[in-house]
Amino acid sequence: MHEPTPARIVLVEDHIMVRQLFAHLVRDDLRLDLVADCTTVAEGSAALLREKPDLAIVDWMLPDGRGFDLVRAVGPKLPRTRWLFVSSNEQGHLVREAVSLGVHGFVMKRSDLATLRTAITQVLAGEKYYCAASSRLLVERMVDEGRTVAINLTSREREVLRGFARGENAKVLAERLGINTKTVQNHLTLLKDKLGLQEPAELVHYAIKHGYIEAP
Repeated sequence: MHEPTPARIVLVEDHIMVRQLFAHLVRDDLRLDLVADCTTVAEGSAALLREKPDLAIVDWMLPDGRGFDLVRAVGPKLPRTRWLFVSSNEQGHLVREAVSLGVHGFVMKRSDLATLRTAITQVLAGEKYYCAASSRLLVERMVDEGRTVAINLTSREREVLRGFARGENAKVLAERLGINTKTVQNHLTLLKDKLGLQEPAELVHYAIKHGYIEAP
């Protein structure tokens, strides 16, 4: 009687130590078939289309882009491939985006290897697995989204918030948006009032937390 063929895995992770640990877990611990071991979105895209694996284990941030770019680019061409993401960036909007893209699993890198092993096993079994930390972030994000909807920022307020959080001062923002500096300052004052914030740094934190910009 033949043993079942081991699941085929593509790994996309740019940190050498992490990649080696993951590869060891996949090959030696779980006895799966690691068919490609990549470090960039470009390499991962080519490997995924070539190998059509059962599972792709992908880091959220790669040297040439975001792991989510792979899902958008090649996911529709790989209907049988399941997706498991790992990330050291603990922001709720990332987990929210993963859910919206149909990602089957999400594990934070501060989790132990046993959590990753469970995630791989369950995702390959056709289930979804979001680790405890990512599940908590998702719930917090959804609660925050409810509050954000209630606050209802205007498109101009969102533009000002985004630019300010990226480090643009009032003069630069005014020139880019085609308005005067005083109007930008008024928008910033109104934003703090509307959001219940006191300090400029709190606006930056709010923008990062709610996905207006990525964390530096």
